[in-house]
Amino acid sequence: MFRSPAAAAASALLRRLGPRVSGGGGGASTHRRFAPPVSTSILSRYSSAPTSSPSPPPPPPPPPSDAAADGDNRAESGEPGSSLSITIDRSGLYNPPEHSHEPSSDSELVKHLKSIIKFRSGPISVAEYMEEVLTNPQSGFYINRDVFGTSGDFITSPEVSQMFGEMTGVWAMCLWEQMGQPEKVNLIELGPGRGTLLADLLRGSSKFVNFTKALNINLVECSPTLQKVQYNTLKCEDEPIGDKTRTVSKLCGAPVHWHASLEQKASRGWCEKMPTASLLFLSKRCGWASSEELEKVEHIEVCPKAMEITEQIADRISSDGGGALIIDYGKDGIVSDSLQAIRKHKFVHILDNPGSADLSAYVDFASIRHSAKEASDDISVHGPMTQSQFLGSLGINFRVEALLQNCATDEQAESLRTGYWRLVGDGEAPFWEGPDDQTPIGMGTRYLAMAIVNKKQGTPVPFE
Repeated sequence: MFRSPAAAAASALLRRLGPRVSGGGGGASTHRRFAPPVSTSILSRYSSAPTSSPSPPPPPPPPPSDAAADGDNRAESGEPGSSLSITIDRSGLYNPPEHSHEPSSDSELVKHLKSIIKFRSGPISVAEYMEEVLTNPQSGFYINRDVFGTSGDFITSPEVSQMFGEMTGVWAMCLWEQMGQPEKVNLIELGPGRGTLLADLLRGSSKFVNFTKALNINLVECSPTLQKVQYNTLKCEDEPIGDKTRTVSKLCGAPVHWHASLEQKASRGWCEKMPTASLLFLSKRCGWASSEELEKVEHIEVCPKAMEITEQIADRISSDGGGALIIDYGKDGIVSDSLQAIRKHKFVHILDNPGSADLSAYVDFASIRHSAKEASDDISVHGPMTQSQFLGSLGINFRVEALLQNCATDEQAESLRTGYWRLVGDGEAPFWEGPDDQTPIGMGTRYLAMAIVNKKQGTPVPFE
């Protein structure tokens, strides 16, 4: 019977792959093969002879492997006492790493981060790492606990002294007057912490009834734990309104609303702006810098989220009026190598037990200025100026003198002087006589202040 080339190839392949069995015993040896693991119907398709012209004879099969040849030689030699042997080549099999059933010491957040990296088959960005570490819904740093104050991990300006919130209130009231004293105005704080700044602002402005009566308070906070803290700090209560309820701050009677993220209320309702590729933000940031500035740094830190939020704020101010006040530590230029982690008021490695320390970086105020200006031609950007200049121009020096005169104890007076220095001073406090490790450090020049306002309202105080 003639066989097609395909049948010949299949036969040769089966001869190479099929295991050999050499049968021995007391008599002559026999050479047997296991039935190939291919169904008869499939083999018949390959071995059926053509009806037209015969095919040329098939080429000789390739020589068997050494191990298989040895098996055949033993079988055909007829040596008495030869035993059965099966040879299998496992060199091509994949050997997975040994699986351990020992419990892992990784935290749930670390396991989550590893799973993201494994799923992507590659690294995640620093921005993504920070977002997971700080705001992961289950294990994020800010999500399940109060991290502020001396008993927490770090202290913010509002926690240092009530005067910070009071001076911010002065700025807000001045801007409200420049807006024409509207009967309704949204007061929005991003990342309100414990709610301390807003509480001090409302107490300080409580005598200006028309201003507090116009307020509609909105807090952008993703942490359920901190939302509860803010609720208590602002002395909130839930009031029934028909079939619904609303939350009101008893400090001023203004309604209070919480939002998990910054949202933009347009004519079509609430919506969020979708993020853009980080590479585009890097390209944009480099375009804003001079060649001399770029030559001085080896790498550049870019915060796409900050640029996006700035664009949203500028867009909103352009259409609805109002202004934004931004106060944080940072630089008025390219930021490089500022990422840091803080736990219990001490610096730690950014990869040390993710979720247990705060991660932060300098604010690029130049980037904020350019982002706002590109978003709209109807806004103006002012500053930055140092926090010391900002608070001093608004009257913090007069305020601290008035508070000192009303102090009942020396401890209260010392606390006021210390808080004042931390807000406006530079470096170690010269008046400090306590333990060296508790010397107040001034943040007045490290922190900067910037304002974004609608051009129709003029220049905001104290940026004239």
